Amino acid sequence: MLEPLRDDGMARGRRPRRPVPPILVYHKIDCRNEIGLTRLSPRQFARHIESLATAGWRTLTLNELAASLAGTRPAGPREFAITFDDAYRGLRDYAFPALAGVGFTAACAVITDYAGRLNRWDVAIGGRRFAHLAWRDIGRWHGRGIEFISHTATHPRLSWLDAGHAASELTRSRTTLEMVLGAPVLAVAYPYGAAGPRERELARAAGYRIGFAVLSRWRGDALAVPRTPVYPWSAAPPVVGRWGVLERSAAHIVTRGSFVGAMWRHTHPAGPRV
Repeated sequence: MLEPLRDDGMARGRRPRRPVPPILVYHKIDCRNEIGLTRLSPRQFARHIESLATAGWRTLTLNELAASLAGTRPAGPREFAITFDDAYRGLRDYAFPALAGVGFTAACAVITDYAGRLNRWDVAIGGRRFAHLAWRDIGRWHGRGIEFISHTATHPRLSWLDAGHAASELTRSRTTLEMVLGAPVLAVAYPYGAAGPRERELARAAGYRIGFAVLSRWRGDALAVPRTPVYPWSAAPPVVGRWGVLERSAAHIVTRGSFVGAMWRHTHPAGPRV
């Protein structure tokens, strides 16, 4: 069973904060193989989703999640959220239809300068590039219940930027998404999950209500909400059962390893070429 994340405030002599409902984060769902750890096959993803639906789980919308984080709407024992980082094109063909088939929704984080383009912001291990969702795909699935959120404009590690540049990444992405979708954008997923106090305050100033991190400690701040990454070795349902602890431990190692890719990207910037 998916366990909600709880703050350990009681151990430090204060009242513990309300637990966060489980939040999963996926990346690529695609048939194409790559040398990397963020791709799941469509068949494996479908097994994850079907196992959760069969067990009676229900996905939360962003508004419902925001209310749960604020304590005005306690999440049910079998409510959780699904997020996707990077908005890869394979989601339209495999992931989104699988979710629609069981009545699930999700939030998908878009790197706005790269919509419809190849992922030249990333290190191409093995030389293989993947395309991102085009704006027409985003508009179509937004109309079918998928929520789209910011993943900044170009996917930099915000903590390595000066305040002005980081603020521009957050604001420009949100403005672009709202213009395309014709709807407010409530949330941002921080690239590489990196968000210290400065980045959280910049996100708050940019108008976001929720900020998604990765494998961080829940401290009651809606601009620093922890998520659990799902990788190819995750069982169905993901990050649960007898192997759940091992999966989370491996996820911590992979997340730390992403620092190397972020450093390469930071020192070898690339423009959003097709």
